[in-house]
Formats: sequence, structure tokens, C-alpha cells
Amino acid sequence: MIEKATNNATEFATVFLLYLGGEVGGDHVEVIKTANELAQSLSDVLINAKGVTRLVSDDASEKLVSVARSAGDTGLRLFLNLQSYKLDLLQSPQRKDIAMRNNSEVRSALLRLSETVDSLVPKGGKAGALKTSGDLGDLVEQEMLGAARAIEEATERLQQLMSRPRDSSRYNAVDLQVHDSILNAAMAITSAIARLIKAATDSQQEIVAQGKGSSTSQQFYKKHNRWTEGLISAARSVAFATNLLIESADGVISGTHSLEQLIVASNEVAAATAQLVAASRVKANLMSKTQEKLELAAKAVTEACKALVKQVKAVTAKQAMAEDMDYSKMADMEFKKTELEQQAEILRLEKNLGAARHRLGQIRRAGYHQYEE
Repeated sequence: MIEKATNNATEFATVFLLYLGGEVGGDHVEVIKTANELAQSLSDVLINAKGVTRLVSDDASEKLVSVARSAGDTGLRLFLNLQSYKLDLLQSPQRKDIAMRNNSEVRSALLRLSETVDSLVPKGGKAGALKTSGDLGDLVEQEMLGAARAIEEATERLQQLMSRPRDSSRYNAVDLQVHDSILNAAMAITSAIARLIKAATDSQQEIVAQGKGSSTSQQFYKKHNRWTEGLISAARSVAFATNLLIESADGVISGTHSLEQLIVASNEVAAATAQLVAASRVKANLMSKTQEKLELAAKAVTEACKALVKQVKAVTAKQAMAEDMDYSKMADMEFKKTELEQQAEILRLEKNLGAARHRLGQIRRAGYHQYEE
């Protein structure tokens, strides 16, 4: 929740600066929207900080309340200082300075709150820890390089799929055209992910360089171990999701996977991309050029995933239309029998859907418990 509030503070400041400069993306609606999101996330942080106090000692509770109150007061000052009647008294450059300074103060206050909460976690616990060995700094570099290699291998595999001989006896011209469009869409996604990993690596290096001060990179990673572990996890998720996407695309062409599985894999890529961007955004400086490149790369991945999903849905719709038949020419008994069969099919599908959702809930709960351990 603190990370979300920090992200919302940055988003609000970015939009507000665009608004002050009369630039695209800084219209009133966006300012109001991001302001509401920031206010709501700050409220959630304060409410839950109060909830945490029942789990700690009185001394720790007092410190937590004090730091949380300070963060709330800083957020309140942000909104008060950016009111129109106050900004009207200042020159244009000063207005932007006020917005950036107040945003920095909010982020700093939330960081102090995050560190205070981290200090309450029992030492030696495994909460949130990745099952990894070695130095965190080395692991970040290894996972980023590993993700880059995974993308390269996925691209090579796609190129092999696109260049292999076509079995015209097994597939008709329409099927081959569908396969080509799916492979091209998947190739666009892997190309966008490659740019994403490069941008994420640059952003991570900039964050470490600007934040380590007189300490070493390894000390910075160790000090911000939660953020580091989140970055490692996000890089792994991107690599896994990309491999899943290629396997699904290959499976669709080979007939071992359904189009729906390809859609799920594409959505998994988009989710992993969002996780990687969020992990970098937490520590990125306001108006950072490398973070901006990362955001643009993530947007390209998301758009490529949407294009693939759109392509698959179009194929599915065409297949459904091809299977349609003229029921008006059926005999009465045959028509009634077909209608009852379809009703039974719908009931069976609804039952399977409910069971699948129940299993998915169990899987996700098991995943949550695994992370807690």
C-alpha cells in the first residue's frame, strides 16, 4: 500500500506539472483523477498503519503512529500548497518547483514509514524472501541477464517456427495465414520485451547510481532488500511469461494448445511487464528519462499483447461463424433435440466454469501461503 501511495504521488505530480505547463496529458480530468487516487491510497495507508499497531509493542506503536501521522500531514500539505489561489501568487517556474518539492516530501515521508514498518518485521523471518542464494546485487544482474537471454532464445525459436516448412496437406491456406499472423504478433511482443528488459536494466542502474551515495552497489541492494527482491521476482516473471507465450504459440500451430491458452499467455506477459515497471517505479526519480523509456517500452509490450489478443479473438469469431448452420431448415423433432442438447451443454460448461474458478482460487491461496513462508 505504501508503494502504491508512492507511485500515485509520482503520477499526480507528473500530471500536475503537465497541467501547469499546458501540455498534453495535463487536463483537468487527469489532475482530478490522480489527486483522488493519491488521497485514497494515503487514506488506506493510514488506516492500515493504525491496524498494525495492535500487533506490536506500545513503544513501537507510538513510533509507527508518529511516522504515519507525519506522512499524512505531508500529504495534506501537498494538496494545500497546490491550491489555485496560492499558486496564482507565484511565477510559472516557481509553481513547478512547489509541486516537485512537495511530491519529494511526500515520497520521503512514505519511505520513512516503509522503513519503520520494515523494522517491525521479526528478524530472521522468511516473509517475502526469495528462495535464492548469493549476494542480492549479483542476483539482480544475473536475473536481468537471464531475462535478456530468455528473450533472445524466444526470438530465435519464433524465427525457427516462421521459417519451417508448411504442411499444405494438413493445413489450408486460411490456417496458414492465421498461423503467420499469430507468429508475427508474437514476434512483435518479444521485440517489445527485449526493449523493455534493456530499459529496465538502464533504469535499475540509474536508481542504484543515484541512491547509493558513498556506499557500494552491494550495500545499496542490501539496504533496500525488499525492493531488490521485487526486482528479481519481476525479471523472472517476464522471462517465464515470455517462454509461456512462445510455447502457447507453437502449441496452437501444432494443435496441442488452444487459442484461449494463447490469450492467457499474452495476458500473463502484460501482467509481468506491469510488475517489472512497478518495481522500478518505486525507486525511480521524478521525471527520470530512463524510467520514461521503461514506461514507453512497457506500453509497447502491452499494445503488442492487445494486438495478439485481438488477432486471436478475430480468428475465434471467424471459426464460430464458419460453424453456424441454418436451424430454420431443421425438422421439428430434430430442432427440439438440438435445443435441449445446447441447454445441457451450457449447464455442463457452467458447472466446469465454477469448478475451474474454485481450483484457481485454491491455487492462488496456496501461492500466497508459499510467499508468506
